[in-house]
Parts: sequence; C-alpha cells; structure tokens
Amino acid sequence: MAANGTTGNFSVESGANVSSLILREGGHPSLSQLTTSHHARNFINRVAIPSVLVFGAIGNAVSLAMLAGRAGCYQKILGRGRGTKLAPLERSAIVGLSALAMSDLFFCLVGIPAVFKPIRGAEGALGVFLLYYSLYRVPLHNLFLFSSTWIAVSVSSERFFVICFPLRARWYLKVCSDVIFLNFLV
Repeated sequence: MAANGTTGNFSVESGANVSSLILREGGHPSLSQLTTSHHARNFINRVAIPSVLVFGAIGNAVSLAMLAGRAGCYQKILGRGRGTKLAPLERSAIVGLSALAMSDLFFCLVGIPAVFKPIRGAEGALGVFLLYYSLYRVPLHNLFLFSSTWIAVSVSSERFFVICFPLRARWYLKVCSDVIFLNFLV
C-alpha cells in the first residue's frame, strides 16, 4: 500500500472507513461491485412495492365489493330487489368508505404498470401507452392520494359529528346532502 492510500485500482480517502471506499475503474463500477444498498433498492423497487400495490388493489377491490353488497348494488344489477332500505347515517358511511376504497384501488392500479415498464422505448400501441403513462402517472398518483386523504377527513369528521351530536346528525346530513345535490344541479 502506498503512502497516499492507493493500491492498484482502488483508492481510499484519508480518514475514510470501509463503507466510503471509492472504486475507480474507468469511472463506472462493475456489476460485482454493487453495494448492499443497490441490492436493497432493487429489491424494494422490483418486489416489495409491487407486492404492496397488488395486495392493496386486491384488498380494496374486496372491500369495494363488500360495501357494494351491503348497499344493495349487486341486487339491483342482478334484478333482485332488496327489501331493506339503509338509514341515511349508514348510507353516508357506506358511500364515504366506498369512495375511499375506490380512490385507493385506483392509486394501486396506477402504480402497478411502472414495475413492468421496459427500460428501452417500445413501439406501436405499447409505446403510446408508455408515453402517456410516463406523463400522467405522477399526477394521477397525486390526485388519488389527495382524494383519499380528503375522503378520509370527510368520513372521519362526519363520524365525529354523528357520535358527538347524535340528535342533530340526521338533520345535518339531510341539509348537507340537499346542498350538495343543489350544487350539482347548478
């Protein structure tokens, strides 16, 4: 080892520890010189995140199906009528939770194609899809993330109001739904 800390292709800066070893081989480290952090990052990007997105999509789809079944949507689609009508308080909770499950489902579905996106450019319909996907993936993620946040805040504040002021809750929900309905008409 020379006095300046160099041996062959490797150089160690003065005061540096083993983790700050600078590898110099034409400016690019070889594949065998990848550190553990690169392997961990690759594992997270290729295995962990896609797993979370797929399980999230499946879980939100199941939640949405259960909430739709509870609200009676399946019976209306299949032509079978349901004899019970939901109370306004229960209906507002189911609608809020359904909206939250749908927003989270779309968030997961938008993230899944990023795993399978090829590094090199593709041609034809796949190339056009990848172009639009790369342009709109981040804004769509932000849209679904912020909508999930605001839906959770809305459902939580509504539940807080129902628990703290149970006698005024029915009137409050009727007035709010009437105001929202009138805003859609205008």
